[in-house]
Amino acid sequence: MNRLLSQAHLLITRRFAIGATTLLFGSLLTTAANAQSGTRTTPSARPPAAQAGSGTKTNAGAVGLQGYCPVCIIDMKKWVKGDAQYSAQYDGKTYLFPGEEQKQMFLKDPTKYTPILGGDCIVALVEMGKRVPGSLQFAALHEDHLYLFSNEKAKSMFQANKEKYAHADIALGGKCTVCRVEMNKDVDGVAEFTSLYKGMRYLFPGQEQQQMFNQNPSKYEVTK
Repeated sequence: MNRLLSQAHLLITRRFAIGATTLLFGSLLTTAANAQSGTRTTPSARPPAAQAGSGTKTNAGAVGLQGYCPVCIIDMKKWVKGDAQYSAQYDGKTYLFPGEEQKQMFLKDPTKYTPILGGDCIVALVEMGKRVPGSLQFAALHEDHLYLFSNEKAKSMFQANKEKYAHADIALGGKCTVCRVEMNKDVDGVAEFTSLYKGMRYLFPGQEQQQMFNQNPSKYEVTK
């Protein structure tokens, strides 16, 4: 009788152990599946909720970089949303900043922080001769300037041949347009005296020529 009871107890113990192992194995599978299907919290190099195009339209005009601070992008390599109370207009767009400090840094040297071609795709300009809006989702930094591209292919083309595209937004290949119009001479401009007009960079040999351009840019605009 005792022997039968011992055998029954052993059988029950084995079944319980098998059942517990099955439950544990199933739990591990479920945990692993959830881990694979879950989202990761690693920070992204791209701005959250970025949309096509570099600016959004408001009643006050175009907001550059969808409201992200250009100073933060260039100097901190971070996407930081600006505040409408700290804004500055430059070359037809309004840029927002998180504070007065960033705004003043921008005003001191706007050509440093403004995206190349005003946020349009430089590859599209070279390959098609067209101004196509770039996207924050396809952004790249080169020579401390921000470039936006219309798609991943355009960005890859740029990265594969930066020399071809990087300076395509410089009017007259860096020659002074004021010198050409006023003196009919080709004079090299320098980066120290740079102005933006309709997204294009204009270089001048000195402050005098730059001021003449800034006072009447449509007169000296390069249209070809």
